[in-house]
Amino acid sequence: MRVSLFWRLGLTYLALVAAILVAVEVTAPGTLRRVLPALLVILIVAGIASFITLLSTASRIRRLKEFADRAAVGDFTPIERDHGHDDLANLADVLRGTMSQLGQTIHTLTDERNRSAAILGSMVEGVAVVGGDERVLYCNAAFEQILELRPGSSSGRKLVEALRQAELVAAVRHVLPGGEEITGEVEVGTVRPRSFSVTAAPVHAAGPSSAVLVLHDITELRRLERVRQDFVANVSHEFKTPLTAIQGFAETLLAGALDDKANRKRFVEIIRDHAWRLARLTDDLLKLSRIEAGRLELELRPIRVEELVNGCVETSRLKAEAKGLRIHVRLPEGLPPVRGDGAQLGEVLQNLLDNALQYTPSGGQIDLTALSNGREITFTVADTGIGIPESELERIFERFYRVDAARSREAGGTGLGLAIARHIVDAHDGRIWVESAVGHGSRFHFSVPSAQ
Repeated sequence: MRVSLFWRLGLTYLALVAAILVAVEVTAPGTLRRVLPALLVILIVAGIASFITLLSTASRIRRLKEFADRAAVGDFTPIERDHGHDDLANLADVLRGTMSQLGQTIHTLTDERNRSAAILGSMVEGVAVVGGDERVLYCNAAFEQILELRPGSSSGRKLVEALRQAELVAAVRHVLPGGEEITGEVEVGTVRPRSFSVTAAPVHAAGPSSAVLVLHDITELRRLERVRQDFVANVSHEFKTPLTAIQGFAETLLAGALDDKANRKRFVEIIRDHAWRLARLTDDLLKLSRIEAGRLELELRPIRVEELVNGCVETSRLKAEAKGLRIHVRLPEGLPPVRGDGAQLGEVLQNLLDNALQYTPSGGQIDLTALSNGREITFTVADTGIGIPESELERIFERFYRVDAARSREAGGTGLGLAIARHIVDAHDGRIWVESAVGHGSRFHFSVPSAQ
């Protein structure tokens, strides 16, 4: 392009010189020889000046072209200001301003896109955008994890090909033509199903129709609802048995059994026992409610392990002797004290000993040990009782769960002891667990931090 321009300008220059020479020769014959040297000098100087101007103009044009090429690939670094005062300088100023504004706009859009992508990528809710042709335009990582899709395999695919949930496909198809937002629930998974709240909404924009699909995990909420329902049902059942017994024996006494010297005392003792059971159940429910509401007050202080263990063993020894059971205590020398609330930890240990006494047949043995690893003290209550089925070990610390419900109620148990024990140990930043097998006894462990 530059060569062609040079040639055109050169030819124009030569034509101009020839025209001048012809004009001089025609108008004044013989004058040409006298003015030719001066004219040639003027023409040479003018040619050099024109050539320099031509090179400068070509350089300025080349800089503008390079600037335009860089802007086309996203490089908006401004060029140096052209200090000229012609149209080419004005063009350079206009291009510099336009590209600067375009660069700022692209930078702003890029930041917004990256921010939106980061927000959507960090969300625990699954989000997907579906186009009018029912193809997935975008979905975040949570969406693919929820629906167990291979990462990056959904974008661009048809919705019916990517998803196996007919409810989700139907929801998107309902809102794509511009229908109203709809909500619902869907269950995902077979081995461990999870529940999700689904929201499908149309995207109101000037472009083609699309829809947004949002999945929010409500598995824990539904679990808590079931726990609450089970809790109400269990409480009603636990209260119904003693209340029915109290009401029945009271009516029996009022119907004439008060005059029955052989049975009236026994009836009153039964009423008293069930009333005590109601009182224990109420106390345990209030305590469990207070613990779960975060209102358990702990007086943390160093407690000697021997002091904690001996107090609980002495309380249990009479029950053990009456049932023909032996309690063995093994405490290594030099055990550091534990850091905790003595009354609350004593309740945990006492509960484990009571359960061991309750579920161990006559002639059995109960071993109580404590060990330290420097950071925490682990207490273990082992018995030779009936044991716990492996399938039920995970539920043993649930409220109202009993391995042997009839024996537990007969002994006056409320079914809340282990649930309370778990919460108390958790409040001490400890842990509690069990090892057991049917017919081979059980080993309950709980650990709490050392005071050292």
